[in-house]
Amino acid sequence: MTDVINQIDVQNVDTQNENSENLSKSDDIQSFEQSQIEQNTSEKQSDSVSDEPQNSVYGSPDNYDYSNLKLPDGMTLDKDLLDEFNPLAKKFNLSNSSANELLSLAVKLSDKNSASVKNAIEEVHLSEKNSYLQMLNDDKELNTHNRKEYDQYLDVATQGLKAVSTPKFDEFLREKGLTHHPEFIKVFHKIGELCKEASIPDATLPIGTKLSPADILYANSSSK
Repeated sequence: MTDVINQIDVQNVDTQNENSENLSKSDDIQSFEQSQIEQNTSEKQSDSVSDEPQNSVYGSPDNYDYSNLKLPDGMTLDKDLLDEFNPLAKKFNLSNSSANELLSLAVKLSDKNSASVKNAIEEVHLSEKNSYLQMLNDDKELNTHNRKEYDQYLDVATQGLKAVSTPKFDEFLREKGLTHHPEFIKVFHKIGELCKEASIPDATLPIGTKLSPADILYANSSSK
């Protein structure tokens, strides 16, 4: 009897062990299946993310729209260049977003080049103005080192300039820096002296005839 009971107990222990092993295997299988599901989900999400840039890069529209492209002040898109760019964009199957990104880069490059050209022009103008100042300081006739005499000379030249100049002409002179050019000052100094004289000698007119500044400027044209 005792042997039978012991045999039954051994069988029960073996059964329990077997059930425990089966449960453990079942848990492992479930854990493995869950990890596979999570891995597949992660791969699908990764594939979805990697597909998004491709979808935004490629796929040309019927017509490209650049209405949202930001341009610097005063800049417009050149129609002729767009007519050349659009077929290329379609050839490479670029999406509207990709075409806009490329044009945005082109606009930045163009703006940078324009700024460089503008700076170069300004440097040239500045160099010219500085050369005029150097010529002025070296001119012995004007003698800028004698401030009193030079100021008197400038007063006469200023009167000559006022007699014939216009606001636009004054603006042009300041922009170009010509008011510092010694030859410019000499010319208008002579005009100023003519304007100060009561009479101006002229071989075609009787001595003592008075002429206004307008007569001086337009004498040739009025005599024709």
